[in-house]
Amino acid sequence: MKFVRVITPAAALFVAACVSPVEVLQPISPAIKSASQVADVEVKLSTLARGAMAKFEEKAREKRTAAGLPPIDASAEMTSRPTRDHYSTLPFEQMFELVVQDVTRERGLNGGRPIKLNVEIDTLKTANAGMAVLLGSNDQLAGVVKISDPANGEKLGEFYVDVINSHSGLLGLAMRGGGIREELAEEFAIHISRQLTVDKKSK
Repeated sequence: MKFVRVITPAAALFVAACVSPVEVLQPISPAIKSASQVADVEVKLSTLARGAMAKFEEKAREKRTAAGLPPIDASAEMTSRPTRDHYSTLPFEQMFELVVQDVTRERGLNGGRPIKLNVEIDTLKTANAGMAVLLGSNDQLAGVVKISDPANGEKLGEFYVDVINSHSGLLGLAMRGGGIREELAEEFAIHISRQLTVDKKSK
């Protein structure tokens, strides 16, 4: 007799939560752990991720207009650093760079060897209301992070980050609120900072 194993929505969310959000592709140089600072962040989105991002970018432009701020070019260098309350009005690439710099500095990565991060986002998904009611759904941001020396291009490490925020039912969707793009970026940045610091528990 064959037995069919049925995975409930709650169990599926539990299994997803147990999967590590980071896969190391090239071990990070020990010399830069807790001894570096993010000098530059270059972000690229895959065609699919850019398509999924379109509605968020439009929302950011609307917020920028409502705040009375001038239009901004995503490909241009920022002449001054915006305040955090204006991050939600910026194109994803610029917002992501600022969030990564903020999060890494807050976690002590504000001195030592300058490093550059090349981030290639290949996945962006947002929770589906219908699926959330039936099976649970999630917001997701994933991509590869390549670390290098900005002066000579030396490769210092590479890893894949997969941020998944699961939501079950309409209440779960309601509780997640707005700022999905910024929240995913911050969680992604937290995983970057963890990879760049020494794990004190392992000492």
